[in-house]
Amino acid sequence: MKYYVTIEDRVVEMDLDDTADGWTATIEGRTYHLDLTATSGQSLFSLIVDHASHEILVEDAPGGIEVLVGGELFRCLVQDEWERRLANIQRKSAAETGETVVRAPMPGAVVSVHVAPGAAVKRGQGLVILSAMKMENEIRAPRDGTISAVHVNEGDKVDQNADLITIAALES
Repeated sequence: MKYYVTIEDRVVEMDLDDTADGWTATIEGRTYHLDLTATSGQSLFSLIVDHASHEILVEDAPGGIEVLVGGELFRCLVQDEWERRLANIQRKSAAETGETVVRAPMPGAVVSVHVAPGAAVKRGQGLVILSAMKMENEIRAPRDGTISAVHVNEGDKVDQNADLITIAALES
């Protein structure tokens, strides 16, 4: 089955097949052998790709999913062919408005905060360093905007989905 995975602004076409030897994914002409097993609850998985093991955390997020692999957080949208066609038909060129609350993808400790209220930020810019599972994770801005609130301080312990930063639309 064909899927389209959007990561940041890049769209990757993936053919996913269930074969006699397990799952395979063909991405950009290269075929990978996959083994995916839930290890804890519905969010933590062991993913083996061509004999290389990865621990991944997958969470639902507004507009898609968030995937944490090796300390890197990826915001993804996964669509099959039908969903992609429908989305293309419904696509609107509306500007991002209102506020966006950036939340902790997992429980952890705030190592540092890189922004203050009133600061202008660009999409992808580092906002907060969060230490979780013995790894430091940079939490990045999902959009351009102005920091309207910082909800955490260095040293704070946060739960999963705790508010970290609120980003408002840029003033025109």
